Amino acid sequence: MDHGKSSLVLALTGIDPDRLPEEKEREMTIDLGFAWLSFPDGTEAGIVDVPGHERFVRNMIAGVGGIDAVVFVVAADDGWMPQSEEHLEILKLLDIQHGIVVISKIDLAKEDWLSLVKEDVKEKLKGTFLENAPMVQTSTADRTGIDELYSEIEKMIKKIQPQKDLGKPRIYIDRVFTIAGRGTVITGTLINGSFSVGQEVKVLPHGKTARIRELQSHKKQREKSEPGTRVALNLAGVEKTLVSRGNVVVRPDQGIASTILDTRVDVISTQKFPLRHNAQILFILGTTELLAKTILLDRDVLKPGESGFVQFRFSDPLVARVGDHFIIRLPSPAVTIGGGIVLDIAGKRHKRKDKGLLNLLGQRESLDLSGLVLSELTSKESLTKDELLRESNFSSEEIQSTLERLEEENKLLRVEGLIVARDLWNDLLDRIVKLIQSEHKNHPFRIGIRTADLLSKMKFKQALVDKGMSHLLSKDLIKKKGAYLHLPDHLPQLTPEQQEISKKIALRFTLTPSSPPTKDEFFKEKGYPEVITFMIQNEELIELKDGILYTKEDFEKTKQRVVEFIKKNGPSTVSQLKDHLKTTRKYAVPVLEKLDELEITRREGDKRVLGSKA
Repeated sequence: MDHGKSSLVLALTGIDPDRLPEEKEREMTIDLGFAWLSFPDGTEAGIVDVPGHERFVRNMIAGVGGIDAVVFVVAADDGWMPQSEEHLEILKLLDIQHGIVVISKIDLAKEDWLSLVKEDVKEKLKGTFLENAPMVQTSTADRTGIDELYSEIEKMIKKIQPQKDLGKPRIYIDRVFTIAGRGTVITGTLINGSFSVGQEVKVLPHGKTARIRELQSHKKQREKSEPGTRVALNLAGVEKTLVSRGNVVVRPDQGIASTILDTRVDVISTQKFPLRHNAQILFILGTTELLAKTILLDRDVLKPGESGFVQFRFSDPLVARVGDHFIIRLPSPAVTIGGGIVLDIAGKRHKRKDKGLLNLLGQRESLDLSGLVLSELTSKESLTKDELLRESNFSSEEIQSTLERLEEENKLLRVEGLIVARDLWNDLLDRIVKLIQSEHKNHPFRIGIRTADLLSKMKFKQALVDKGMSHLLSKDLIKKKGAYLHLPDHLPQLTPEQQEISKKIALRFTLTPSSPPTKDEFFKEKGYPEVITFMIQNEELIELKDGILYTKEDFEKTKQRVVEFIKKNGPSTVSQLKDHLKTTRKYAVPVLEKLDELEITRREGDKRVLGSKA
């Protein structure tokens, strides 16, 4: 059905947006067409002519991804059509706020029929963003209403806030072609930032880099393009065969290709088809179209008119940012059933109906920047400023300002370059202290908990736990002795029975000081492992490789004998030192390796020399 949109564009701009021979032949817009309007104050408005026919709705969606306003056309001779309803629902789902309603081809309708069409359109638009929009009647045959439409568009453009430059430019490619002698050219609507001639860019999802050789907007050469403009980029360094519609051009340091997205979905209330768990749908974001598996996170079916949290899983990657709007369609029958907003691009699979997850997504749902920052920190524990919401529709200045305010409100803090939610940080510190307390309670004879054991019991990232331990140590809230952490007031104590065992252990060492027993020998006897551990932690015993043990006193004597021998005889072999210590290689090698570790000795070839701490 031809509602006369392309004819309107031609009448307004002098540019015919229908470029394909088939479009000319059938008098129907199949793919996207482009034109622009110029106003007396120098302002220019790009126009995207999208297909109206129901069989080309997917192309229509691709065209409206980056628009600020709409001219909604209903032909007077046909009236409101099923695709008119679908297009309106799509515009609502994409959160379009500004528009003009046009009743076209009025020369083909009688006055009474025209009145019925106008009333029907007004009724259909009640409760939508177009309810109070200007309505213009046009006929391109005699240019009726064309000047009025031009004037209404000019007024509407002045009301629209210019798109923000977020410093995160991207273009969802809608056309790719080559120009002889120049190479690959892509076109699309630039959003979220600016591009300049000579700038390096990256084409996602494959990640090929290129350089902007030339830049055009409305067929004029530009040095720089602003967000919200239609642009053509001549890209050097990338072949046409590697670029296609649906790819995205971004800065080299930006853009993440995801195969899993967390979203909020709204199912169209007038649609008869629900969205079911595990269904396969067509997911459309910008000019990207991919089949996706639907994972309903909070229920089993999303009925018409309902909203819910949905995870989409894709076999191929796509580029999205937090806050992006998208449309979903059933592959068969080919109908639009809803749309929504991207809440997270982290790419994690979730357990369905998990309350913690649903609370987290609920915190993100409104796209309030404070809630997004705090939820991002909760799910990822800690981030640098550069990482925080890098792939979102917020500028670094907006994020910085929010961080400062949340820090003033004591909701987050910065720890050595990392940003952490205050509640999570307090939980981390509390968990460390409680694990140490538990170790003291269960094993009062031990000096504390091994750092490695504490890390294994923490549910947080190791880098963050390390910073938590450093913080507690700096405040003297915990202490460290060797590889063990303990509370400041903890004094490890042996029971009377264990004290008797420690005396027996000490006696064993006095019998063979140059070839002492190993840890394994003691661990075979009941009650001995705990006491041996206590004595090692309190440095009464020194543990060497292979579980060999020395008393502190005997090890110090052995160390001194090694140092004196090397001072007197110079670089010495293991064999020489073994003979000097009157022991075997089994003991000499671990002793020397421990002395190397302590920097008392240093190995040079097959000999030992004195180290820096001898």
